[in-house]
Amino acid sequence: MVKNRNIPPDIRGFSGIFIYGEFWYRITEESLMERLGTDMHAACLSIDNANRVLTVHGSSDEAIPVEDAFEFAKIIPNHKLRVIEGADHGYSNHQSELAEVVLNFIKASL
Repeated sequence: MVKNRNIPPDIRGFSGIFIYGEFWYRITEESLMERLGTDMHAACLSIDNANRVLTVHGSSDEAIPVEDAFEFAKIIPNHKLRVIEGADHGYSNHQSELAEVVLNFIKASL
């Protein structure tokens, strides 16, 4: 990702350019099609029960609806969902809360 308002030269040759806030993201058509073709339900069901899974989602995420996180929580085994109230997709103004949630999850498994 490149922080710039003009299309950066290193983005040329990529089939997709997405803007999120002040950032440019580049993605190949192959990568985009692979992601769009992923059966997320099947992928969630394939997670081994022995694996602990943490999902942290912002309640104000404008890129991925928070409802998606609740749906994943229903089907992922050994799953913990934490919704950070008011956080957007990049956790702007919520970085310390995000770090605390992740660190507590890691510490709980030590």
